[in-house]
Amino acid sequence: MDQNRNNIIESLTELEKMEKDKCSLPLIFAEVFKDEMNANEEHKLYNGFVRLIHKYSEDKKSLDVINEYTRVISGGTSLEEILQVTKDEAAEPTVISDIVVDNSCSRQEEWDKQK
Repeated sequence: MDQNRNNIIESLTELEKMEKDKCSLPLIFAEVFKDEMNANEEHKLYNGFVRLIHKYSEDKKSLDVINEYTRVISGGTSLEEILQVTKDEAAEPTVISDIVVDNSCSRQEEWDKQK
């Protein structure tokens, strides 16, 4: 784990030096990061956050870091806000999210019960 940490710090230091000559570096970073986020399967992203929250639920500092990271990548929205909106949208979808809210898993459970 220390090697990973060292590699991250080293890469960041190199990027900070490059930024002086490459003014589009923040844009490049953001685009690469967004591409990786878009390539991530939704279930993996959701399950990853669930796993992190459960793993660090007793550690306030770790949860604060997760929340701060979420604010950074979302442009200021907290993890609590994202979770609340997700709950609200899943329970009562708006016109926009109604398209993506899939209740088939609950229907599948009903079908299984009927069998």
